[in-house]
Amino acid sequence: MIARAVAAALILPCAGCAHAPSWPPVSQVSRTLEATLDRYAAELRPGEGISLRVAAGEQDLVWAQARGASVGAAQTVRIASITKTFVAAATLRLVDEGRLSLDAAIGPLLPGPLADGYDLARMTVRRLLSHTAGVFDYAEHPGFLARVMNEPGHVWTRDEQVAFAMDHGDPLALPGERFSCSDTGYLLLGALIETVTAQPMPPAVRTLLGLDRLGLSHTWFEILEAAPRAVPARARQFIDALDVQAIHPSADLFGGGGLVSTPADLTRFLRALFGGDILHGATLTAMTTPSIQSVASTGSGYGLGLSTRTIHGSTCYGHGGFWGVMAWHCPAIKLTIAGLVSNTNDRTALAALMEDVVRLVIDLQTDGVASRAYRRSPKRLARRRRSRRSPLLTLQMVWWGRPGIKDDRCLPPRHQSKYRQGMRLFASGDTV
Repeated sequence: MIARAVAAALILPCAGCAHAPSWPPVSQVSRTLEATLDRYAAELRPGEGISLRVAAGEQDLVWAQARGASVGAAQTVRIASITKTFVAAATLRLVDEGRLSLDAAIGPLLPGPLADGYDLARMTVRRLLSHTAGVFDYAEHPGFLARVMNEPGHVWTRDEQVAFAMDHGDPLALPGERFSCSDTGYLLLGALIETVTAQPMPPAVRTLLGLDRLGLSHTWFEILEAAPRAVPARARQFIDALDVQAIHPSADLFGGGGLVSTPADLTRFLRALFGGDILHGATLTAMTTPSIQSVASTGSGYGLGLSTRTIHGSTCYGHGGFWGVMAWHCPAIKLTIAGLVSNTNDRTALAALMEDVVRLVIDLQTDGVASRAYRRSPKRLARRRRSRRSPLLTLQMVWWGRPGIKDDRCLPPRHQSKYRQGMRLFASGDTV
């Protein structure tokens, strides 16, 4: 087992709760969570780390620990596509305020036209939010990934990335016809928020969601907002041996990603969202209802900025982030989890760990004891042969998902020909 480095551990009993689930002693819960985290940490390579935060009940239990190197339980990280949930919720706040309609055509709300072939009359706010607008995703193109790797310090703009999508791909389908995750679509939502609010996206999102009111004091749009005072140290995130900090934030900044946050802020945000502190009830229902197209495509479903999965009979909502971060909320069992791994190759392990924690909590709530399934070692993860893998291939495999593995960025698996094409571009130094 790799050496453990516990950055933080906090167990808080419920204070003043009128009614709380029947939990075993806090010490028993803590030991069970620790043992579960230990088993997954044992699968990591030296120098890698994993962190987990669990909030259960009406704050009956708040538990946060980390293992390994590079990460701590309270550190800040780039949360990548989890930003989509924030941008979606901000857009839905505009709906609640009567300033926007989910079924409004996006054409009049955009600062400029899209490429020929896009039916702006049928592309609606709802379809952008649900990834069913048919917008080609710049982030899926091998040329974009090659340029990110060849020019990691390049400063991107939103218009440049939208133009890249228009120049390098046709519409994926007619609006409403199919589900396909699109960062480009969320860049357009960022522009739409600016049009409606007459503000830059970062302060508009902050105001619409009430991030300061909710106490999200360590969440901000990197380089677009000033970092908060006394912010926790940044966890190190890697793609194989490549430090993510070497990639300029603007590569993933304008709505599809861009936020920096902490596990504590992520759990706080999801609990506020599902607690009715941000959206009206009907709007939250719309946000959590998966589209027919997404269910047909992924088998689990995607609503408006939230993916869904059912674990041990309980439905959980949340999002994953490209850099190895995940956050889920399971309303029926009042459980919120946020986790991160220091290396993007370990995202599958993180998802498995979080699923095990959901099962564990359900067992503890119903029987007061974890089932035997959580006392045995998890399956050993497939070891990565990194010495023969180019950084770009790793980036594409993580971004697009490996065949047979459910991808938390919501993109379907891509074919190996895409990987080979990207590798050729990377090797040649070409960027488009």
